Amino acid sequence: MSTRRGDESGSGLRGGAALGRRALLGGAIALGAAAALNAAARTGAAAPPPKEAGLSYEGLLKGQAGFQPRKPMAPPHAELPGFLSRLQLAQSYTHYAHDFQRLLVAERALAALPRDKAHRNDYAALRLQQVEAANSVLLYEFYFRGMAPRPVKPPAYVIDNINEHMGSMESWREDFIACARVASAWAILAYDPYDDRWHNVPTGKGDAGGWVGANPLVVCAMAESAYAADYPMRDSYVERFIEHIDWNVVAARYRAVDRH
Repeated sequence: MSTRRGDESGSGLRGGAALGRRALLGGAIALGAAAALNAAARTGAAAPPPKEAGLSYEGLLKGQAGFQPRKPMAPPHAELPGFLSRLQLAQSYTHYAHDFQRLLVAERALAALPRDKAHRNDYAALRLQQVEAANSVLLYEFYFRGMAPRPVKPPAYVIDNINEHMGSMESWREDFIACARVASAWAILAYDPYDDRWHNVPTGKGDAGGWVGANPLVVCAMAESAYAADYPMRDSYVERFIEHIDWNVVAARYRAVDRH
């Protein structure tokens, strides 16, 4: 693997400044929303916002840090020798932690923001921030949890389903690499329970998840920040990623959502 610490340090500073500006904007909206809620409470005019809350013992992520309850997951691996360095994984985790905070800011502000026309622009910005950050958080968690330090042999359950939905492991692999080449943020193998099929899906950061209702089985982060510290070319990173998929985790994810 090649390293590019010099280039990465400069881009990291620029990226950090941009992340800081977005966080500042979200915080300003949150403060404005709290002030608006206090004013509305004094007049008695505002209906309470929806709770949008969940239970820690429900959902597909029950028992895991992340969405239920809102608590950042700890990184499963400090490094993946021969695949991703400690520096590279730390950079990816920094982006995850930042989007986790963006999600919390958006949800706290939405809990305080009146739904009247006067606050329409703030409401729109917060809802967009919420869905972008929530998708990023969820996909990062699938990404981190789905990688193994060493190659994992796909169990028969996975092979049978790959053959059914994708033709063969080889045809899935080639298409997944092609999908990753055109993905701006994520390459995903997803199961759609509505048409009962597996799909390779390239997604961007703000497109609401890419495939409505689908369940991620394999997730590969494709933003340059996910690989540039270790790999000069994204194809090399994707090929190595496929070698480090934890297929036992993929099997568990599919068993949790398979309707048969």
